[in-house]
Amino acid sequence: KVHSGCEVSHQRPPPAMARWRPSPLPMLLLLTALLLCLPARAGSSGEEDLGGGVGLLPGAAVATAEGAQPKVEVPKAGGVIEDLLHWGIQNSDPARLQELIRKYQEKNLTLKDVYGQEVIDAMFIDESAAIRQLIGDIKEFRNATVADEDVEAALDRLEEFVEQIDNAGNLHRMGGLAPLLDLGLLEGAERGPEVRAKALLVLGVATQNNPPVQEDVLTLEGLGRLAARLPRCSPGDVDGGGDAGGDSAAFCGKLLFAASALVKNNASIQAQASDVGIFDWMMGPGIAHPSLAVAKKAMGTLETVLAQSPELPLLAKLSASTAMQASVADTLLAHIRGKTSAEESDTDAPEKALRLVGRLLAIRPMLFPAAFQPALAAAAAEARARCERAFAAGDELCEALVGLAALADLALTARDIGDDEL
Repeated sequence: KVHSGCEVSHQRPPPAMARWRPSPLPMLLLLTALLLCLPARAGSSGEEDLGGGVGLLPGAAVATAEGAQPKVEVPKAGGVIEDLLHWGIQNSDPARLQELIRKYQEKNLTLKDVYGQEVIDAMFIDESAAIRQLIGDIKEFRNATVADEDVEAALDRLEEFVEQIDNAGNLHRMGGLAPLLDLGLLEGAERGPEVRAKALLVLGVATQNNPPVQEDVLTLEGLGRLAARLPRCSPGDVDGGGDAGGDSAAFCGKLLFAASALVKNNASIQAQASDVGIFDWMMGPGIAHPSLAVAKKAMGTLETVLAQSPELPLLAKLSASTAMQASVADTLLAHIRGKTSAEESDTDAPEKALRLVGRLLAIRPMLFPAAFQPALAAAAAEARARCERAFAAGDELCEALVGLAALADLALTARDIGDDEL
């Protein structure tokens, strides 16, 4: 998962690139692979001696000729450790392994005797104890003698642990949620904005798609506290350095990520978030934020939440205010035209804006004045042209934008059809 920069979509990397921490099963697989890959014993002919009768793991085939390596079917699923195990089997020397097993038995050796206690401790880590230790380190954030780097290192480690849903579920019971909120929303200069942003990132990782943790955050008044901080991220208040004039764009990205993780997929929390003004902020300053990452997160969250809770009061406010409709329309059209994107290859902002337009029209077809339809068509044509310059005519990314624009245009056209024409 990459949680870097201001982009707060929190996507995880492919399995081969994902970080992993030691745990018993993968480490045993790794150990097995290493044993299987010990140097081969040279025979009189200089070729590898692969005799010995050591049974292969399930899925392996017996060698068909002397000196041939056993063929093992490549696994269709699994991560780096499983790939390493497969490689170990493919490149193993069964005779050498049989000899080692015999020596271990004769000398009554254990894994500890061979690899040492430090390796064993790394293999069989006590995750609960490690998490408690990290929480204790993070709670020292008010201690001036503890460097920012040490607090951030503890947050990095904790983030890895809470990516696992069970560890995240135990975080509040272990006393870990409260210090994350306190540190992330800290007022004053005790900690830098990077450390505070990291705390909010870890909070969001623990909270997303995890209803029990969402409820735990509510018990700490986390929703109201996050909402109260959002005004400091309004475009007029944002300061690149995050001084008293406003929070930095990087911090605001993590703040919005934490708020989004808390409200998604929970209608009850979405209603409470509406009451404290979170969605009003997203539809106003959020989608117009000078940081494109923040604006995209606001648009994406609004589209998701409106799909899950189409009766939010926000839509009634939008329907009742022509000025608000005009402001939202101008902002979304700018995103669609690409005026907020530095690179023509960035189709994410136009896509999110078109999806939000489509969602709004699906719920409230009469939103936006008549002039919005031709303006949308022109903006969509510009988005398509930018995309095709960056990629190629007919590219799937460009065609996806065309499809989203066509759906929105259809909704705008349908509202002009009278009942007698149906």
